[in-house]
Amino acid sequence: MSTRQKRRPPKAFRPETSSIEIQESAPIDPMPIAEEPASEAVAEERQIRSLSRGLRWGSLFFSALLGLAGLGAALWFTSFIEEMLARNDWIGWLALGLASIAGFAAVMIALREIWALAKLKRLGRIRQDAERASLHGDKPLASEVAVKLKGLYRHREDLAWPLARFSEHENDIMDARELLTLAERDLVAPLDHETRSIVAQSAKRISVLTAVSPLALLDMAFVGAENLRMIRRVSTAYGARPGTLSLLRLAREVVTHIVLTGGIAIGDDLIHQVIGHGVTAKLSARLGEGVFNGALTARIGIAAIDVCRPLPFIEETRPRLRDIVAKIS
Repeated sequence: MSTRQKRRPPKAFRPETSSIEIQESAPIDPMPIAEEPASEAVAEERQIRSLSRGLRWGSLFFSALLGLAGLGAALWFTSFIEEMLARNDWIGWLALGLASIAGFAAVMIALREIWALAKLKRLGRIRQDAERASLHGDKPLASEVAVKLKGLYRHREDLAWPLARFSEHENDIMDARELLTLAERDLVAPLDHETRSIVAQSAKRISVLTAVSPLALLDMAFVGAENLRMIRRVSTAYGARPGTLSLLRLAREVVTHIVLTGGIAIGDDLIHQVIGHGVTAKLSARLGEGVFNGALTARIGIAAIDVCRPLPFIEETRPRLRDIVAKIS
């Protein structure tokens, strides 16, 4: 046939009758397209655009204010130095010398912050590479992780013997996960014991001070300062030395890690710990509050270990909240 025959529509018939009755089937209407979800999506997209526009205008507003404030401070400082130099005596030269020292110190502080941020990013990259190597069995990538770990800890006197032992046996392992397990056992496990001790000490210190302190404002200030100090010590133990800005960024990453991965577990663990100390809470409300604050600090410390640790937990056991709280109660 030169042309294709047009296909007939489906027919319906009754098998119990002697003759077949052919009935035209009703045409099937196409499924109606829901307009409401599309309209909701469009409305949501418009809302997101309006919010983004508001955020951009707000960022522009605060950036302009910050620029004006910086320009005013620069003009004031310039006029102050010019006035001191116009006097042509030792006060002007002293002001110029102090300004030079302040500028040099500011440059050094900026370089230290940049270096600290680079160290934090280095730890994060090593951990991400180790996770990929362990997941996909990538031996070359695991070897790169081992080289980076040795470079990270080559100046640590407390890891000199573990480094020598690891370098002696790393070439004998052909599996990626086994190589990372050896690196974890030789190089990272000794640091885990140190960081767990740091977290337990900070939690105990906060628990005791909260129990004996009569001022809630003083408690809040001390808890915040001690948590930042604990996070700094944990990151330093694993190979990073955060400055002020990098410490604040690290604290934000720790809080984000708690919210994203352990928000529900926080409530469950803390509730069980506080219920377990019910008798203590009945004897002294302040002592019960101290135990609660200590447990919360321990949870923040565990999150800091998760964020700062250069390797994921492969063979070693992740620290548990109840074990740390048992040390401080």
